[in-house]
Amino acid sequence: FGLNQNLIAINRKLLVSRFLTRSGDQAWDFALPLTLVFILSNRIDIVAAIYLLSKLGSVLFQPWAARFIDRAPRLRTAALGVTLQVVSLAVVTLTTFVLYKYFKLPSELNFPTQVCLFVIVIGSILTNLGSGIMEIAVGNDWVPAIVEQNHLPAFNSRMRQLDLFCEVGAPIVAGALLILSVPEVPLLGFLSIAAWNVISFVPEIYLLKSVFNSSPQLQKDFVQQNEDSKKGIFSKLFEGWSEFRKQACLPAMVAYAFLWLSVLSPHGVLLTSFLNGGWHLSEASLGLFRGLGAIFGLLATIIFPRVSRSLGLRISTGIFIAFQALMVALALVFFIFPIANGFVFLAFILLSRIGLYGFSLGEIEIRQRLIPEGVRGIINGTANSLTGLATVLLFAFGSYYSTPNTFPILIWISTVSVICGSIIYIYWAAKKSTVRYFK
Repeated sequence: FGLNQNLIAINRKLLVSRFLTRSGDQAWDFALPLTLVFILSNRIDIVAAIYLLSKLGSVLFQPWAARFIDRAPRLRTAALGVTLQVVSLAVVTLTTFVLYKYFKLPSELNFPTQVCLFVIVIGSILTNLGSGIMEIAVGNDWVPAIVEQNHLPAFNSRMRQLDLFCEVGAPIVAGALLILSVPEVPLLGFLSIAAWNVISFVPEIYLLKSVFNSSPQLQKDFVQQNEDSKKGIFSKLFEGWSEFRKQACLPAMVAYAFLWLSVLSPHGVLLTSFLNGGWHLSEASLGLFRGLGAIFGLLATIIFPRVSRSLGLRISTGIFIAFQALMVALALVFFIFPIANGFVFLAFILLSRIGLYGFSLGEIEIRQRLIPEGVRGIINGTANSLTGLATVLLFAFGSYYSTPNTFPILIWISTVSVICGSIIYIYWAAKKSTVRYFK
């Protein structure tokens, strides 16, 4: 990126740390539900309830947990995020093994099984909170403190490319590991994935410590005075949303949340279920569709930095979200009037990924540039809760409109949501009071 050797080394360490985090998260998110479905004799409803409860818990407590980023030194915050993940992951792994070994599910849930499931839900919430702390602390606090503003688009693109690589590659590796099974070691594949996660935290925290010690910018911790330590957790949560509403980039974050209220994603569970059960696409076709979605997302990470350098962050971000809205609207048209057995509809969904990933790169840079030190944790935690809430609402709609005949309603909801997000951002970006932030 045209940096000196010290900053190049620091950036590489941050990227390797990001790879360790995201690959482990993706592998775990893929392996745990499949393992629980196997143990619970294909009771998908129970696994779905576990996912929903853990997601709701994360949405509720993420702003509160993210406050530690603003209240504690940076290295201590990273250690807290890693510790939360290690401990909760170990607890969930042990509980899952106990569930398999002693409480195989019959038609009814006995009390020991209920206890195990409750522990898995709590452990999953803590895992998500630890992962959220790490993502916000490094991506939204460390990166803008270390990387110069004119290099942020390129660096954020590298991080997103790593995310896409992990999104595609980690489930493949995890799937191969899940096949492992020997009578002497039940759930060998699942335990291997858990061990992979735990072991990866060691080099991750070592790399982050090295980055911290090499960066004077990070050692100048901006820690707010802890004057609200006596306040209750819910008072702090409400204060987080109140602080969130004051931010100059609030409309950009709200627009991004609207994009999450959409089933039009190649790797989305709801769309995949519809294409398989409603349109009877084969597993191979669905796998190809998902892989192409990652490739189109990768294209956005290459295109966006160049567009941003030419047109500026504000305008280029608006172009990408407008492009996504246009592609989604065309996808709706070709869903209603299908051409080539619906493959034109799928093609426009793939094209929309360029707009989505490009906008997400612009939106995260807007956060990095406009959210001041001292509130980065609480603001980004609240923003992540907002996107999590959109996901919960999406699955609520999906559970209600769950048949192929009612799925078009979800397509309409998704299209309207994406268009609303684009309108919110473009209106905000066009205001004179917004333009001055980018000069």
